[in-house]
Amino acid sequence: MQTVDPYITWLQKTRSPVFESAGTWWRPYEGGLVPASTKPVPIQLKAGQAEALLRMSGSHLLRYFSRTIEAPSDFWYVSCADYDFEKLPGKMRTKIRRAYKDCTVRELDPVWLSKHGQECYYAAFARYKDGRPDSPEIFINRCCLSCVGGPFQFWGVFVGDTLAGFAKCVVGNDYVTMVVFKIHPDYVHSRPAYALIDTILRTYMASGKPIDNGFKPVSHATGMQDFLLQFGFRRVYCDLQIVYRPAVRVLVDALYPLKKFVAQIPDSRITSAVRGLLAQEQIRRSFV
Repeated sequence: MQTVDPYITWLQKTRSPVFESAGTWWRPYEGGLVPASTKPVPIQLKAGQAEALLRMSGSHLLRYFSRTIEAPSDFWYVSCADYDFEKLPGKMRTKIRRAYKDCTVRELDPVWLSKHGQECYYAAFARYKDGRPDSPEIFINRCCLSCVGGPFQFWGVFVGDTLAGFAKCVVGNDYVTMVVFKIHPDYVHSRPAYALIDTILRTYMASGKPIDNGFKPVSHATGMQDFLLQFGFRRVYCDLQIVYRPAVRVLVDALYPLKKFVAQIPDSRITSAVRGLLAQEQIRRSFV
């Protein structure tokens, strides 16, 4: 008997919109529809099922992957199924040991984070060229308070008594997904990211749960996934499937030849969204 993903159960209990088709649950995300579970799993979806999902949800598009690929491709997710500190390169082990001299890591209560994590959260975005932080209200409620009692664990890394970084993980029955990871730039010299990742890996690997950090960023690059590769994460290459509503399909086809021009338009929420749309379309076409 298949066990229900606790994250999907949590979405249903909190009355978050979810839609089911062909044995897969889907949730809205940035105007589109993605698989509801954060665990990367290939999905087989017929055209009629996809169209019905779009009508049911009112979404503009849905995105998923249907297969993994052995050779490097333009799309991937990163995952770690085995972590052994002693097998890391000597320089990495030294960095992690030094990190623990300045840093301590402990599990956080989301209520505490909602009150004390905003400075770290907003400072972290200074490191991203195109990243846009959520509003304080969204951070407090959606990122923190709404997660109380859900399948989440929060981890904080401290330099002295100061929060220097934090992570938010979805903990499933047989997987863990790190969905938020923020480091305050004023404390990078203490290597808080190294201590935080090492603690997270040691904790969940002890229970035999592989950890992933989601898919290749399309809208903006953070360098996070390249950083994780140093700890033994690997890229799992896969395809990218996108199904559009008819009107959106027409818009994408019309704008795609102009993607270089769009890239030069001054940044705004609309232009960033369009650039992201065209970037993922370019990836999708690489598999056609």
